[in-house]
Amino acid sequence: MNASTATTVGLKRTVPLLMLVVACGHFNRISISVIGNEQLIPKYGISPDRMGLVYSAFLLFYTVAMLPGGWLIDRFGPRAALTLLGFGSVVFVGLSGCTAYLSKDVEAIWISLLIVRSFMGVFNAPLHPAAARMVSQCVEPRSRVLANGFVTFSACVGMAATYSVMGYLIDHCGWTWALGVSSVMTLIVTLAWTSGTQRSPKEPQSSPPNAQIHDGQLSLWHVLRQPSVICITLSYAAMGYFQYLFFYWINFFFETVQQQDRSVARWYATIITLSMGLGMVGGGWLVGQIPARLSPRWRRSLVPVLGMISSGLIFEVGLLASNPHVTLVLLAISAALIGACEGSFWTTSVELGGRYGGTTASLMNTGCNIGGTLSPSLTPVMSQIFAQYYGQDLGWRISLAVAGGIVVAGAFLWWGINPSAQEDDQASVESRFQGPLDERSIRDVLTPQRGG
Repeated sequence: MNASTATTVGLKRTVPLLMLVVACGHFNRISISVIGNEQLIPKYGISPDRMGLVYSAFLLFYTVAMLPGGWLIDRFGPRAALTLLGFGSVVFVGLSGCTAYLSKDVEAIWISLLIVRSFMGVFNAPLHPAAARMVSQCVEPRSRVLANGFVTFSACVGMAATYSVMGYLIDHCGWTWALGVSSVMTLIVTLAWTSGTQRSPKEPQSSPPNAQIHDGQLSLWHVLRQPSVICITLSYAAMGYFQYLFFYWINFFFETVQQQDRSVARWYATIITLSMGLGMVGGGWLVGQIPARLSPRWRRSLVPVLGMISSGLIFEVGLLASNPHVTLVLLAISAALIGACEGSFWTTSVELGGRYGGTTASLMNTGCNIGGTLSPSLTPVMSQIFAQYYGQDLGWRISLAVAGGIVVAGAFLWWGINPSAQEDDQASVESRFQGPLDERSIRDVLTPQRGG
């Protein structure tokens, strides 16, 4: 498959299918919170903190399984990893609905949900790293950031659609059958993915992923300890800390701090989420407009650096506004700007990893999840501390403002990210063997010759 054909197939078939898979994955991830809010908490009497443990169980095991998921991607290819993810989700989304039939005891239902959602988190771990690795295989380099922008945008669409679609299913067929319908839809999406994609010639075949080049240039350990990989992981952790506030606390901020009606606050949160998604596509397009004469380092870092800094600063100004409409506009702009950075992160993380692109993308996403896990819990704690000195209203604004400072600081870590360094390492190895990298030829040259 030549480059032109690969790009056409990638943009016309693979990327839309990836968008469908990612949207479905995020729909299944968030749907349990809708069921919790509308059914399990008010009707079954499961307390909010215990439902919170069910939500956290998914995220915890999702994060723990992230690096093994990266190994799976690099060993068997992103297509196989996403296929396994799809069929695993079919099983565990369906089992989530079956928990109500296992026992009438609320305690047993809660424990069952805790176990099922934990396993579902494991199967979902490769989602974004595999999608980014698939883009790197099927789309030409200049269009990869835009393609990754579309894929991450679909995650926002999936999350935004969850509340109305799952709510409609619950109203018409109950929460257990709603999950059954979701499981069937996931099966259809998975079958469409499997039949609509083909094994790429770039996918790993039979060579072991931990094959070591003796000079260390292409070993997994060498790749993971690169300063660029470490910096992009820390920068994405800062971005995750900031992003997760939009998902967990912005609705609360509008409803409680700015005293908006609950329905209005929901719409505001939806607008901000969709703005972030549109920013993801816009950011990918902007990267494609950067002049080719700039170095790879500048082409990759310009959008995320400016996006993170401007997003953090506009977020701070939005928190200071007393008018909720002004706050909405500024926070929507901030969300769009931070969304614009997504494509650059995913594309660069895969490029930095080379043949271990799935693992480096998984490591980066682990950083995001750690930052995202800290943010929802630390923010209310800080707000209580600040409230003792400045009052409840200002206490919340200051605790949210901390996240804006963190994302601005995370932008400066891009100065330590050099995408061209990996290309230089690759080129230096190829020059030694006077041709493209081939594992067998490298092993033959590096292995000491006996005798003669």
